[in-house]
Amino acid sequence: MNSIENARSIATDLHKDVIYGGGLNMLDQVKRTAELIQENTQSEDKESVLIAAYLHKSQETKRIAEGKTPISLIEIAQKFGSKVAKIVSEVSSEPEEDKNQTKTEQWKEKAKWAKGLSKESQEILLAEKICNFETSCNNPNPKKAPSWHIEYFNTRMIMVDVLKEANPKLYEIARDLSVKGIQIQQAKQLEQYKLPRANEER
Repeated sequence: MNSIENARSIATDLHKDVIYGGGLNMLDQVKRTAELIQENTQSEDKESVLIAAYLHKSQETKRIAEGKTPISLIEIAQKFGSKVAKIVSEVSSEPEEDKNQTKTEQWKEKAKWAKGLSKESQEILLAEKICNFETSCNNPNPKKAPSWHIEYFNTRMIMVDVLKEANPKLYEIARDLSVKGIQIQQAKQLEQYKLPRANEER
């Protein structure tokens, strides 16, 4: 088993059957993030950033299957090298949301954090946001109002915008999905408030 296959196997073991949010599958998101990196990374060390993409959620206990233990950064370094461990450590250090702040304020703080990361970590964050946006476009949470979804795209784009230079292609994919998602939700808003046609009145 080569290093990439090993990282994929570890991710499968850690995230299998984990469902979060509006019924999203964690393993699917991790695999999709890795797929986007494999197809679009601009890093010279493609293998390291791809392995890190498979492991980028390996430190989040709430994203790991019941009974499983997060793989330690020391073990990641031993198995895959210090560069992979550094990328995973960076991506895992995302600031916790301050409930006393608005969503806009929270994501401005996250954007400041993201701006200081390595290009490899920034690429993974972009790929992750693409996964989120794809889900929000294709399978939006029906329990949330259109205004909630619009705020979701707008606030996440605060971070995406500061990552543009890390990988312009991934940035464009994320931006276009955000525009699409907002348009979908705006159409739903219009539908909600549409007045009845004249021949439908009374």
